[in-house]
Amino acid sequence: DIQRCEATTLWDGSTSYSRKTQDNRLVNPQGNPLCFKWQRPNGCHAGNHEFHHECSGCGSKDHGAQNCPRGEK
Repeated sequence: DIQRCEATTLWDGSTSYSRKTQDNRLVNPQGNPLCFKWQRPNGCHAGNHEFHHECSGCGSKDHGAQNCPRGEK
């Protein structure tokens, strides 16, 4: 469950692209909030909200964390 995950590294030991804030928001290295829904297998189809569609693991805008090629297999 990505909302409960506190890991700072990926399964292979590499550093995660994103981090959690004290108020439990997922943010990119610039501090911009990431979309939790985008991280799930079906993604997010809303394009008009403040949350960025970037993979929390690698930063790609092509997929979310659940579909990341760097994710644990």
